[in-house]
Amino acid sequence: MTERSRVAEGLGRGLRLRCPHCGEGRLFTRFLKVSPRCEVCGADNTIYPSDDAPPYLTLLLVGHFILPFMFWLDKAWAPAMWVQFAIWLPLITVVTIATLPFMKGAVVGIAWATGVTRQSARQ
Repeated sequence: MTERSRVAEGLGRGLRLRCPHCGEGRLFTRFLKVSPRCEVCGADNTIYPSDDAPPYLTLLLVGHFILPFMFWLDKAWAPAMWVQFAIWLPLITVVTIATLPFMKGAVVGIAWATGVTRQSARQ
């Protein structure tokens, strides 16, 4: 298997919130808590670092998705500031919270595919 196809496989499994090893077991036990052991294959998924990258990637994605609409709405209708806050703050909050587990799963999947572990990251 080539490196590129392994990364695509890990990314796909992570985006589906599945174990990067087998693709069957659930990756998380709670909202963002990675399962210590896969319920299907028994793999330890906590060895893959996924601490800082998911929030940054989530904000990058959400920002690039929502900011153009914010600017367009402001330019097209120029609503009052309270209307802008009433629309965009809840929307950004909900989309960010909904996207975060998928980004964390993708980071775990990429770490699995490239062989990056907590121990190799410290060296």
